[in-house]
Amino acid sequence: MAGIGPRDSVAGWVAIVLAIATLATFFALLIFFIAAGPFGRINDLGNGLIGVLSAVLALLLIGRAGGPVGGVVAVIGAVVAVWGSWLVITDTTGFLLAGFVMTIGFGLIGAWLALVARSPMAADWSIGLRLFAWVTAAAMVIGGIAAVPGALMGIDDFSDVPAWLWLFGLGWLGTYVFYPVWSLWFGRRLVGS
Repeated sequence: MAGIGPRDSVAGWVAIVLAIATLATFFALLIFFIAAGPFGRINDLGNGLIGVLSAVLALLLIGRAGGPVGGVVAVIGAVVAVWGSWLVITDTTGFLLAGFVMTIGFGLIGAWLALVARSPMAADWSIGLRLFAWVTAAAMVIGGIAAVPGALMGIDDFSDVPAWLWLFGLGWLGTYVFYPVWSLWFGRRLVGS
C-alpha cells in the first residue's frame, strides 16, 4: 500500500491489539455465562478498553481517514462506552442498562467507522475490506440507535424489554464479531503483513 508511514504502522498495531482485546472481551462474556466467576468483571473492563483503543485508533487516523468530525465522534463514543463500563463495574446500574449505554457508545464508534470507509484512504482498500467496514458500521450504528430508548427509559430488567428493543443486540454482533475481524484485517494491511 502506497503512502504507509510510521504513524500508519502504529495505527495498524493499535487495530490489531483492538481486535485481540475485543475477541478476549467477547470470550470473557461467553465464559461468564457458562462458568460465572470473575469473567463478567473482565468483560466489563474489556468493553471500556475497546472504547479507549477505538479512540486511539481514530486519533491516529484523523489526518488520513474519518477527519476531525470522525475523530470527535469516535472519542465521544469511547467516552460513552467507558461510562457504560463504569456504570456496571461500580454497581451503579445492572448490566442491561449499562449494556444499553455501551451499545450507544459503540454505535458512535460505528459511525466513525462509516466515515473511515468513505474516506480517501478506503479507496485503496480491497472491495472486501470496504464492504466489511460498511457492514460492521451498519450493525454497530443500528444497534446503537436501537439502544437509545432502553437507556432513556432506564430499562435494567430483561422482563421489561419490549420485543422491538432487542434490535440493540445487532450492535453487539457488530462490536464483538464484525469489528475485531475488520480491525485485524485493516491492521494487518497497515503493518504490511
